[in-house]
Amino acid sequence: MPPSHPSDDDRVTEEAADWCLRLQAEQVSDADRAAFERWCRDDPRHLAEFDAMRELWGLSAGLRPRVTATPAPARPVAAARSPSVRAPKQRRWALAACVAAALAVGWPVGWSFGVLPGTVDVFLGGDRHRVVGLPDGSTVDLNVRTTLFYAQFRDRRSVLMDHGEAYFAVAGDAARPFTVFTAAHRVRVTGTRFNVWANDGELAVTLAEGAVTVSAAAAAAGEEPLRLTPGQQGRFARDSRFGSVARVDPARVLSWREGKLVFDDITLAEAVPLLNPYLSQPLRLADRRVGAMRIGGVYDVADLDRVVASLPRVLPVTIAAKDGVLLLSAR
Repeated sequence: MPPSHPSDDDRVTEEAADWCLRLQAEQVSDADRAAFERWCRDDPRHLAEFDAMRELWGLSAGLRPRVTATPAPARPVAAARSPSVRAPKQRRWALAACVAAALAVGWPVGWSFGVLPGTVDVFLGGDRHRVVGLPDGSTVDLNVRTTLFYAQFRDRRSVLMDHGEAYFAVAGDAARPFTVFTAAHRVRVTGTRFNVWANDGELAVTLAEGAVTVSAAAAAAGEEPLRLTPGQQGRFARDSRFGSVARVDPARVLSWREGKLVFDDITLAEAVPLLNPYLSQPLRLADRRVGAMRIGGVYDVADLDRVVASLPRVLPVTIAAKDGVLLLSAR
């Protein structure tokens, strides 16, 4: 079943944002609530998108319909894709900010109730590592091609980083927890230093100082998150609700901040996602056989195109340009 058309997805997102705003108003009529419940029943995507928008704004779960929404019989169940599969979170943040800005008169009230952010900032990733300062006093090292959205509410601080890598030095504020949202996970802290790497639903969080908890967005109520201590790395595989914890050397993980990548005898399957942001043409593995080959060493990120070109001299592989990528195959 092909996915729904992007314009239809945009319509659902816009309608979800509109319902969030209408239902948080002081006067909500029974007719409005009934219309909202009908909207939720019309399409299984509606309630999923509403919940995603409500979570980003931190709105009360009480805004959900009182009657559980069910799919319309005529619509295929496959059309009900979760937000983490469709991953339009950047659009949700932008839409939330734009709609809130349009309600400038009510912004102070929304902020005082913790519904709307007082500050929304976007930090665009580029071809070089850069350091940015957040309004709360935190600093973030952005790796190449990493874009970060920041929203500061009265009682919390939220970051959206759907893809890429960043090192956070979070200013301590117990009254306003700091949460990093990726495509399918949440990292929560009050003040600490940690690295987040996100790639196509996969996640690695490395803790340098303090404490963090990491959980999947799809985690069931009451499910315990991963709790990391300094020197630990928590990893989540794609579409997994449960992660693993390993002891690592944070200095090696954070070597990208110094323009280096350190590979400590890792597989090519692990190395390729770390290499690709720096390459003029991304690598793709032909099969699991080549992905299982191992690589080690310390590499300058400015020289990685040359390193990749030399791989056939150090590993039994071939490289061929195909469809805009470099296909890495076993020899």
